[in-house]
Amino acid sequence: ADHVTDVDARQRRAVEVVRRLLEDESSLLHQQGREDILRQTMEDGSSVVCSKCGGVVPSCRWRQHQLYWCEAGGEMEGEEE
Repeated sequence: ADHVTDVDARQRRAVEVVRRLLEDESSLLHQQGREDILRQTMEDGSSVVCSKCGGVVPSCRWRQHQLYWCEAGGEMEGEEE
């Protein structure tokens, strides 16, 4: 079904964004040797990746991110909270 494909696609995008962030030596977490924080937030589901701006957002703030803070702007069609 389409929803399964969409979920799979979102998961693949999230994994790719996190992989790039973990490899980014210029990130604050990398410079402090704290890449484990990012890895843990994605593994435990406490954060999600915005498919519009690529930002890592706490799950509890997903809706606010969509409405107010997303650099790409606007509400995202077809995205779940």
